Amino acid sequence: MSTIHRFGSVGLLAGLLSSGALAAAQPEAPATQPSQQELIDQLKALQSEVKDLRGQLNAQQRQIQQQQQRATAATTQPAGVATGGATTADLLQDINHRQTLEINPLTGVWDPGKGFVIRSEDGAFLLHPWAFIQIRGVANYRENNGLTGTGSSSTDAGLELPRMKLILDGNMFSTDFTYQFIWATTTEGSAAPTGGSLFLQDAWGRYHLPNTPFAIRAGNIRDPLDHEQILFGTRSLTPERSIVNNVLLGGDNIVKGVTFSFGYDRPTPNGDYSPVRVEAGYTNGMRNTDTNFQGFPTNPATWGAAGRVDWKLFGRWIDYTQFTALDDKEPLLVIGAGGDVTAAGNTNQWTGVADVQFNTPNAITLYAAYMGQYTTNNAGAPGTNGGSTTKGVFPDTYTSTFRFQGAYMFGRHFEPFGRYEYIHFDNLQLPKGAPHDVIQDITVGFNYYFVGHRAKISCAASYLPDGSPIANTQSDLLVSGRNQVIVQAQFQLMI
Repeated sequence: MSTIHRFGSVGLLAGLLSSGALAAAQPEAPATQPSQQELIDQLKALQSEVKDLRGQLNAQQRQIQQQQQRATAATTQPAGVATGGATTADLLQDINHRQTLEINPLTGVWDPGKGFVIRSEDGAFLLHPWAFIQIRGVANYRENNGLTGTGSSSTDAGLELPRMKLILDGNMFSTDFTYQFIWATTTEGSAAPTGGSLFLQDAWGRYHLPNTPFAIRAGNIRDPLDHEQILFGTRSLTPERSIVNNVLLGGDNIVKGVTFSFGYDRPTPNGDYSPVRVEAGYTNGMRNTDTNFQGFPTNPATWGAAGRVDWKLFGRWIDYTQFTALDDKEPLLVIGAGGDVTAAGNTNQWTGVADVQFNTPNAITLYAAYMGQYTTNNAGAPGTNGGSTTKGVFPDTYTSTFRFQGAYMFGRHFEPFGRYEYIHFDNLQLPKGAPHDVIQDITVGFNYYFVGHRAKISCAASYLPDGSPIANTQSDLLVSGRNQVIVQAQFQLMI
């Protein structure tokens, strides 16, 4: 209701009350009618309210006149000349700011797919703060705990916190500009500090070119190479990533770089996603996160380049973000391939991968991958970039690997799984006297989802019939010459 209408209503009510006051003065008025004094008091109260409303109206009129005067004065001055302490640009910015606050208020909501988010009404601004923790119990039995295979058997057991991460992601100004920042306290990756202190992992900004399938991303990113390595550790099928992933790529494989992508975004508001996705770009090389611009040997690598292509034959891309068929609505089949070259001084390391994933709705998931790593002038052990500051001629080496894993969902909670992986190292990479150059890993276990990935238990037992010529903290792997058994039980919580 407008202010004028309110004045009219108040005046009419006052007139009615005045008529009531005159009627109350007649002797034949019923005894239940209010007294004349009560009516006079009510009339005074209404008159006071009318006075207050008139004051508010006058204040509003003065404010409008002042704004009009400032706008008129601003238009008579050259652009950028101060008028009353403000420029034309300042006034326009203030008006736009006020309109934004009025039209697009921020609200906090619970999104079942994301969790808690803070966003504007039009979706142009969104902040999604979240965190997750994994706590794991581990037992590692080695029949012979030395490289020669003649050591005594031993068992190591205890608790560990393999991952705890704090994440901020969302978009700014529009849904075309997205970002993500991740701080972690974890054993994942060679750059991880000890003592539980936080360090930076992912930190990037991404801009999607409107109405096109193209985008550019820059910062600390996951190397666009291997599907398993790109996926979040919270969406793995097993408690830990494969030994192949952890040894040859270092887990998440965060690199500094700039990439261009195709097909990750809808080209138009009403368009569909492309069945082909491509991302490629320039990096500072693998195992070279959070360092300055200098190359090898000051930093682990000199430069790098990487790229990956995925072809979705059928299904939904959202189901390709996890190694399970949990809540899948359609069958999924994706074939992918990726490559990375990392230079460390005179050493060049070429890594290539080809993989395929198949899911059925809330039932079967299958994944298979081949990865090879060729290193020229290699002077390093497996899991390094192979470079050395020692002068001399070093050999070329090649490591070949294969991974296969599968699972089946029973309902929406219980999921047994199995995994087999094979690594054949070039023996020129291994310590002298190593009894073998192969790792075979046979793993069986199950997941129990309390609330999807937000709260789940993952248990696994891994058998390595040949033991391992190397150790890897991320995989709870120790050096052994013969049989090795690793048992892991993990609880994951996401908030």
